[in-house]
Amino acid sequence: MQKSKRAHDKLFIMAEKMLSSTFLRHAYINFFEKATLEEFEMAGIEREHNVLHIGCGPLPNTIISLAKNIDASYVGIDKDKEAVETARKIVKEYGLKNVMIEEGDALSYPVKDFDFIIISFGVEPKEKVFERLRKEMKEDAKIVYRKTWDFMDVIYGRKDFLPSGFKVVAFHNRRDFIKSYLLEKV
Repeated sequence: MQKSKRAHDKLFIMAEKMLSSTFLRHAYINFFEKATLEEFEMAGIEREHNVLHIGCGPLPNTIISLAKNIDASYVGIDKDKEAVETARKIVKEYGLKNVMIEEGDALSYPVKDFDFIIISFGVEPKEKVFERLRKEMKEDAKIVYRKTWDFMDVIYGRKDFLPSGFKVVAFHNRRDFIKSYLLEKV
């Protein structure tokens, strides 16, 4: 992984932690809500689905935006205990009963009961995470995997990482330079 990718990840985490402790957190979530809903149109999340977001961070705008608009069960995990505590407080502010935030790691958190798994851009080591998911997730589960738009690969030193054992069903380019792939097992 390139130094620039690691630096970006650290800056993003710091920015989200800072934003999550200010009144701007709601504006941040509202700003990205439409982009998130457009992104997830390709997924087809429905009421009976269980959705896991790996790397939800302290400002879980993806889960909040989805839970406000699509009735399903959501779990967000992050391995940063402070981020988890902050995310729980923010979810509580929204009064979302269908969202749970837990401390957890992508390499060990139970995944077999989820219909959709969202993998945030900063989740590493991607290769090991996808290897584990391929072995342990439900056969018909789908993954929404986020990365930067292709032109930014030069900056981060990584061409499209598409995991083996999965196929791309659809993709979506968000306005904030995030590209999302909808993946399923082959």
